[in-house]
Amino acid sequence: MGLSKKITSTFLSGKLSATIVIPIDIARKHGLNLPSEVVVEDTEDGILIRKIDLEKI
Repeated sequence: MGLSKKITSTFLSGKLSATIVIPIDIARKHGLNLPSEVVVEDTEDGILIRKIDLEKI
């Protein structure tokens, strides 16, 4: 399975959290059409963002 890579700009706003803009085609592919819950992890390689389904928890 090939991974899609896109270059996009990010910026920080706010004091306690930040907003990350994900290209719409990637967001829709992973079911992030509506506000969704995600886990953001700090890794050695960068940032890992995973969608979570609260109904399965």
